[in-house]
Amino acid sequence: MAQTIGERFGRFMEKDFVGRSFETAFFERCLTRLNETVERILNVYGTAGIGKTLLLSRYAAIAERHGALQITVDARYTAPKPESFCREMIGRLAESERAEPERDPGPRTETDAGERCIALLNERAGRQRIVLAFDSYEEMGDLDYWLRTMLLPRLHANILVVVAGRHPLEGPWKHLPAWKRLVVRLPLAELSYEDIREYLGKWGIADEAKVDTIWLKTLGHPLALSLLTPVSAEERPDRPPSSNSLSIDESLEQLLDDWMREVRGEELKTLVYAASTVFTFQQELLGELTEKTVPDDLFEELIGLSFVAASEGGWHIHELVRETIRRSFRKRRPNTFASYEARAMRYYRGLVERGLASGESILRPLAELLHRSGNPVLRAHYRQVWETNHFTEPLDEFNREEAKAYVRRRLQMNETRKVRCSDPLSGRMFRFALPSAVDRSRLELLPPLDELCRASPDAVRLLRGRDGRVVGLFAIVPVYARTFGLLAEAKVSRAYFAALPEAEKRRLQAAEAPADTWYVYAMDVEDLGEETYRADSLHAVFERLLSGCLLIESPPPHDYYRLAKLSLGFDVFPGAEHADYGGDDPSPTYVLDTRQHRLYDYICRLTGEKAAGSERVSTPPMPMPEKHGGLTEREREVAGLLAQGYTNAEIASSLFISEAAVKKHVNSMLSKYGLKNRTQLAAALLEA
Repeated sequence: MAQTIGERFGRFMEKDFVGRSFETAFFERCLTRLNETVERILNVYGTAGIGKTLLLSRYAAIAERHGALQITVDARYTAPKPESFCREMIGRLAESERAEPERDPGPRTETDAGERCIALLNERAGRQRIVLAFDSYEEMGDLDYWLRTMLLPRLHANILVVVAGRHPLEGPWKHLPAWKRLVVRLPLAELSYEDIREYLGKWGIADEAKVDTIWLKTLGHPLALSLLTPVSAEERPDRPPSSNSLSIDESLEQLLDDWMREVRGEELKTLVYAASTVFTFQQELLGELTEKTVPDDLFEELIGLSFVAASEGGWHIHELVRETIRRSFRKRRPNTFASYEARAMRYYRGLVERGLASGESILRPLAELLHRSGNPVLRAHYRQVWETNHFTEPLDEFNREEAKAYVRRRLQMNETRKVRCSDPLSGRMFRFALPSAVDRSRLELLPPLDELCRASPDAVRLLRGRDGRVVGLFAIVPVYARTFGLLAEAKVSRAYFAALPEAEKRRLQAAEAPADTWYVYAMDVEDLGEETYRADSLHAVFERLLSGCLLIESPPPHDYYRLAKLSLGFDVFPGAEHADYGGDDPSPTYVLDTRQHRLYDYICRLTGEKAAGSERVSTPPMPMPEKHGGLTEREREVAGLLAQGYTNAEIASSLFISEAAVKKHVNSMLSKYGLKNRTQLAAALLEA
């Protein structure tokens, strides 16, 4: 017999499903061990399009595989009355038994309907496990009270309940101890890069550049991904299927209707628009942006939306939702958007200035300003993550063996590490591939940890993940009498100290305690491709910079590090190049001075603001032909990839030309721009 449409639909759903390994494994564990576990209600929740309905379909397939019956009720299409719900249950049970539904008029009262429904469910559960799944639970309305007080407490222990909705179960579900013991919360996040790659691979899309484009545009949001499912490997990565002519941004805007369906009333919509212009918001800040007092009840509605989450220092809108709302806001109400942006800049600039005056941390307001900086590399790195669940601790006798084990583990890693990020304002993508030899080289040349600790207890900090594992090591060594000899002789750092003027050497050698000069020897994390780890590295650097110091660093000669140093405002220190990392390219040494008044100037330069008494603090752009007008067509192609951090080999591979041809085009551009090296050229291209 030929497959039915429904059977084919189910097969396609099975084919398209990726990720959610924890959620599916947990469901299967609960289902197969009902007599061993306390949990009876799984609460799956997340914003619109995050994949709740698809996950329930997966649960149904798992239930069927284990001989269980899953009955799924979509609250959007269920009458909000107990007797109607019960009649539907009775009919579904009869259908699953392949029996004729009851032909009588049905129970005459709500009580009769409830009793009949419970009796049939429990009788069936006595001989077969049942999964009772509710989708779109936020639409359940008054039926929630009846389910919680009348139906669920009387169900057989062989019944597992799944409640899926935009919001976690609140009220009595959360506050009554008995329900808390029975309910397990399963929040759904976006899919990972590996999930996206697996999904697109099922559609014949294996090209890494195409996968990266879709990943950075959708940020792993399942519904956004489904809108962009290509029909063949030849489909452009920045377009949805050929049957639809919309662009990616237009496709994402279609999701606004789903997200904004929760937003009832113009006042709440105004707050959502205002909140989309900042990374983290609080009630007071929204009042500043809108120039109106925000009532408590309206703010409670805002933070109760499914796409709003609490974070350290306030609340935030989920990133893809925020960017889509922000883009729509800017297009529809450009003047209002501009006024909100200007007020936000003033607000955060004021926090920075007050923090500098009082000595309080300015990391949070600085992060907001960096989102608005004129540098696309910084905006790309700060796009998704500022706060993480990781924490640092100093290296000491109690964790030194863990640190050594981490170093050994990292030195055994041989894979090329990929970094992918994109600027939400310009849409520019940055893709870097760090070969294992480059990735490991800083740890390979790191002085022994015991020696660093003897020289200075402040030299090394460990980064721990939320599970307690060591996932990173930061070696930022203070330069003073006890460390000078070590740094002056060690590979990598010795080049800087050899190039120092004698007077500065004497000053550092005479310093009795750590003061104003620090050498960044290694900033190593377990997975550089994971944005949270990159955020941790930036935190560590900024914490030191914002204390006011001279920071010195000489990373391997790779475009990822070059662009990172230039974007952060480092300058190349003359005469301190070296070849300690090996290879053909020399490694420059970078310095950044934020001591005394330079700190305020640096912050102004970094965020594109004016310092008092100056026209503009930012470094003037290097000379370039207007809009690349002086370049040939091939040179413009090379320039575009070079500005994104591609190596010569990667550019050659992308353009199907030789590396020698790439070098020829780079040298030609250097000559046309009057620049000396590739680092200056990359910086100039970013400014253009």
